[in-house]
Amino acid sequence: MIYVEKSAQNTALSEIIAKEHNIEIIDNINEIEDKKSNIVISNHTDNFVHRCPATNIYRCCNYHVVDIMQGCPFDCAYCILQLYLPHKYIRVAGNIDNVLNDIAISVKNNKRRIGSGELSDSLAMDKIIPLSKIIVPFVNKLDNILFEFKTKSDVIDNLINLNSKNVMVSWSLNPNSIIEKEEPYTASLDRRLKAAEIISSYGYKVGFHFDPLIMVDDFENLYGDLIENLTNRIKEESVEYISISTFRCPSELMNIIRERKNASILTKGDFIKGIDGKTRYFKAERIKMIKFVTEKIKYYWKKPFIYYCMEHSSVWENILKYDPKERDEFETYFPCYK
Repeated sequence: MIYVEKSAQNTALSEIIAKEHNIEIIDNINEIEDKKSNIVISNHTDNFVHRCPATNIYRCCNYHVVDIMQGCPFDCAYCILQLYLPHKYIRVAGNIDNVLNDIAISVKNNKRRIGSGELSDSLAMDKIIPLSKIIVPFVNKLDNILFEFKTKSDVIDNLINLNSKNVMVSWSLNPNSIIEKEEPYTASLDRRLKAAEIISSYGYKVGFHFDPLIMVDDFENLYGDLIENLTNRIKEESVEYISISTFRCPSELMNIIRERKNASILTKGDFIKGIDGKTRYFKAERIKMIKFVTEKIKYYWKKPFIYYCMEHSSVWENILKYDPKERDEFETYFPCYK
């Protein structure tokens, strides 16, 4: 069900949604049942654009996120939203003009890569909540921006009819056996790659996030087959960048993962407490996993920029033979800054 708080009733987003779907006006968000199938349009008072959370211990690429939507219809076993959000329903900012204004301010003096996939999946709800129809025309009028829609869905219909100028679309990838077990309700690997094939044919740059890599039996065969499939289907010149990183999380999230109804592969892993306090694979294991995926990609593709999300400089130096340094220097390696 789609609910609209009275304070957001006359917003442009609410009016767009009301033309296509039944809505119910509510006085307060506390009136609704807390479940993933419920959507609430409300006015937010937050600052919408901010740097991706990071620590000084691990390398961060200075990515910025815009929090338009909070909550996700998917149910990934490792999803940080299980810990971060106090609700299961999907909350959307009705005051979209404030969101767009924050985006414009954030790129006024500096080029930014900005994405909407931190507290939600960027496109999973786009058929119902067509944020792409609002965001894309707006960011295409700006200088100094590359806007990223990051998804595990294949919902690209709205994007096909929009200009790809300042926009890229990226997919989180894992072998299909892991998707089926650890990423309930998401699109299959084949559907994700098909969507990437289609969207790149319309001129969009695409990206891929091998994150989180999950250690499983037959890791190299599973991820090797995935990379061969990817590189056979997607043209190298359409790829903007690729990120790689292994599973990591706050220790509190591991407790949630262990209590899930369906047992996760992650409960069988061997982990340590990293120097940032997060649960991580042993460093030697991380290097082995990341190095395999890196070298496999580079065997097929020579040009796309590859980076490691929230990894230690020593891991970079071990595999790629350089250290990208702190945020401001790190981000200059991305193609859009060239």
